[in-house]
Amino acid sequence: MKNILCIDDIKTNLFTFKVVLKSSKNQNYNVILAQSAHEGLDVLLREEIDLILLDIMMPEVDGFACAKMIRSNKKTKDIPIIFVTAKTDDETINRCYAIGGDDYVSKPFNSVELLARIKFHIKLKSESKLLLQEKQYTQNILDLQETIVLVTDGCMPLNVNKTLLDFYGLDSIGEFQEKYVCIGSTFLKEEGFYHIKTEDNICLWINEVNKLPKDENVLVKIKGAQRESIFTINIVQFNYYFIVTLTDITQMSNYSNKLEHAAHFDNLTQVYNRNMLHVLLDKKIFNYQGKREAFVLTMIDIDYFKKVNDTYGHLVGDDVLKGIAAVIKKHIRDEDIFARWGGEEFILILNVNIQKGIQIANELRKKIEEADFKEAKKVTCSFGITEFKENDTINNLIKRADEALYEAKAGGRNRVCQH
Repeated sequence: MKNILCIDDIKTNLFTFKVVLKSSKNQNYNVILAQSAHEGLDVLLREEIDLILLDIMMPEVDGFACAKMIRSNKKTKDIPIIFVTAKTDDETINRCYAIGGDDYVSKPFNSVELLARIKFHIKLKSESKLLLQEKQYTQNILDLQETIVLVTDGCMPLNVNKTLLDFYGLDSIGEFQEKYVCIGSTFLKEEGFYHIKTEDNICLWINEVNKLPKDENVLVKIKGAQRESIFTINIVQFNYYFIVTLTDITQMSNYSNKLEHAAHFDNLTQVYNRNMLHVLLDKKIFNYQGKREAFVLTMIDIDYFKKVNDTYGHLVGDDVLKGIAAVIKKHIRDEDIFARWGGEEFILILNVNIQKGIQIANELRKKIEEADFKEAKKVTCSFGITEFKENDTINNLIKRADEALYEAKAGGRNRVCQH
């Protein structure tokens, strides 16, 4: 019996999946239903799943983000994913494959077609031929798209699509190899865009990009035969090879950029907002199941902040909030997660154990204490810190940090307490 996980936020769609799968005469499927990405990810950690039917348009965490999490987890990274969605534009179809999907079915779907595709991908998995088949039909499909695609060993391109050749004004992969050797050598060196620092590490750029935060778009600027364009990079690894997708976003409007920024960042302090913190923390907890990497959560509260507002006014209070955020951002790493929790509270997530976390928290506490906040002059903060434990949820992790913060404030403020 094969376990099929169906993830869709609409109950009627889930019911349809179940009816169609149970109607299959030649296959024996156990159908598991999940009405959200969070519920589906929880099922994946508990059950052995053979294939996933995944909707794209879902609240909180959409299908693309869910697929990224699935592909980043050691246990689930090889499970076939079939996207099932009503969106049929080229950009959506391209993202489905670029994000790591194995197939795409549009709604309303044909039952015979859907069952055939499910059978096909389960067979590929069982025969360990997923890599070969993925290369073959991905190449055929992506040759029709405007997205640049190449297969590489990390340096030398082994296969490219027509869009790449057209962009560079070339006729064959041989011409590209002769002229550029590595696509990374064509990235323009401009601030705000990823580029290779020196020619010595020209073949290490894929490893460098893979180490960058996964929740952020990696942007490159490339000068082609006729124009300069800005691309986002997506990299999918198959054994010793990489499929690199470059999506042209040159025409993306400033308004779209502002909307995306507003969805992720707090308008006042320009750190992550509460919604984005939940997404990143949920992803971090999910990834912990496969990597077992220690991390701590620290809740930070500005001491006597009401007194600052009452004494100097809310504009000065806003300056203090921005100043606190600036001090902390200056002394943490790019991979650390820093967000405004609400009011005068912040949350900081560090990829360290509790001992190192306490040390860093105390260093930050001292930096804040030493800072000059202009009209408000001196301001201090209290810190509550806790380390993630296996089977923790977001709620109980934050609850422990909040309890530790309460102890810090009850103990006199301007201190770090562990819980």
